[in-house]
Amino acid sequence: MNSSVDARREAARVLARVDAQQAHAARLLDGAPPLTRELVMVVLRWQLTLDHVLQAVTHRPLSLVHPAVRACLRMGLAEARFLRTPPAVAVAEAVRVCKVLLPKAAGLVNASLRRAVQQPWPSQEEEGTPLWLRYSHPPWLVERWQRRLPENLLRQALASAQQPAPLCLLAGVSQLPAGVEASPHPFVPGVLVVTKGGSQAAQACAGGKAYAMDPTAVAVARLLPRGQRLLELAAAPGGKSLVVGLEQADSLRVALDLRVGRVRLLARAVRLLTSPPRVLVGDARRPPLRRHSFHAVLLDAPCSGTGTLRRHPEIRWRLTSRHIAELAQLQQELLASAVDLTAPGGHVLYATCSLEPEENEEVVQRLGLPVSPIAFQLPPNLPRLELSSGGVLIPPGPWGDGFVVHLLGPLP
Repeated sequence: MNSSVDARREAARVLARVDAQQAHAARLLDGAPPLTRELVMVVLRWQLTLDHVLQAVTHRPLSLVHPAVRACLRMGLAEARFLRTPPAVAVAEAVRVCKVLLPKAAGLVNASLRRAVQQPWPSQEEEGTPLWLRYSHPPWLVERWQRRLPENLLRQALASAQQPAPLCLLAGVSQLPAGVEASPHPFVPGVLVVTKGGSQAAQACAGGKAYAMDPTAVAVARLLPRGQRLLELAAAPGGKSLVVGLEQADSLRVALDLRVGRVRLLARAVRLLTSPPRVLVGDARRPPLRRHSFHAVLLDAPCSGTGTLRRHPEIRWRLTSRHIAELAQLQQELLASAVDLTAPGGHVLYATCSLEPEENEEVVQRLGLPVSPIAFQLPPNLPRLELSSGGVLIPPGPWGDGFVVHLLGPLP
């Protein structure tokens, strides 16, 4: 995209596609102007609360409104509420965009937004307001997390999902270009938090000179036990392969993923290592590898991603309990395969960036294998909860994404 792009119109188009076609915002925002990115992400983070306010002033159910019109309504209210744009300007701009996308609905957008910007916004300090409304999360997900997290960690998880994640770089493979300043992450060694020059740092990542990675994901990858032969399943896009390569450069390492496009990302990432792993395309449920041939296997399994809502806010609006059950079946097959590839006495590190028990301890417990404690191996200041299954839950928060991790083994 170039500077002539209408940033608000592009934001509305992206939001309509995410809404109506289940598109992934991150992919649609690649190369987008900063204002487009900011508008899309703030709308997706606050969608439930935006709709709550809008529905009070709109005469028809929002679910029956055209997706492009819903996008203009949400975008106008979000810009007035969260950006430094004067409300009258935010309303006028949303109406202008609607006139381009669906002219006959411009009157509805104008009348609704003029009323909506005058409505009170639910306060995060008001204890009488439900948490799901204060922090714009689906009620069913908040109820789950209330059973899983203590109050202080629950509030931090909800609040952090409403804020942009800082750009963090993996120190051992990243070159800081001119104009970029970064400080060490307060909890996870070897991670740099960019404090100045974010656009230059992002360009360095795009150019293969640096690698952006969530701090908690770095801490999780370091839990893989040492071994002469190491395997990573579902390895793309490659961040954990980089961490393992930095920590265990002398080992024989293999990284496998199913889709060719993702394997290309993996192969590109590991070029940052002086000793990259062997990269393979294959189905981890039926891998082209010998049984019992690795001392340690890392499986960061495909999951619902409920620990990554600050990076992928649209996840919360699509996920259902049925999806979680379907993912658990896939995870069970992947974990059984990882165990089959591990030599006697070896270990499998099973991790997901989901907080849901169906995808974590319930998957592990069905195998009936020993679980080794690992909570003590995490950085001391990184929040964690030890689970009765023997695993550890790292809640999402300002420190990074949420994960649940189990170390299976030593295997018989």
